[in-house]
Amino acid sequence: MARHVKDHTASLAPHLFTVLAWLEEGPATAGDLAVRERVSAPSMSKTVGELEDRGLVSRHTDPKDARLKIVRLTPAGRRALIKGRKERDEYTAALLVACTPEELAGLLTGAQLLRKVVEQ
Repeated sequence: MARHVKDHTASLAPHLFTVLAWLEEGPATAGDLAVRERVSAPSMSKTVGELEDRGLVSRHTDPKDARLKIVRLTPAGRRALIKGRKERDEYTAALLVACTPEELAGLLTGAQLLRKVVEQ
């Protein structure tokens, strides 16, 4: 379900959305982001460049190591992330509108069980 929904964010491609979501947790290097996303460093560098071109992230020299660039979410990036989440929520709600109350209760129970399993 998560994979299906992530492909329905009209305003942002899934890989861009995910990087913004990681940066919401705090600044990171492109290398850190590449490890989190399990992609190559050149691929992440391209993604960060695209986000920077759109004004959604900014890169700054690391004060402790001038060789590194720290990537930060910009206010526009935060707004894009909020918009993307809203689009995903609306899409998910549209998928669930045809469910009966009993089916929704079953989905909720299943989701709670999955959360319990993952958080163990």
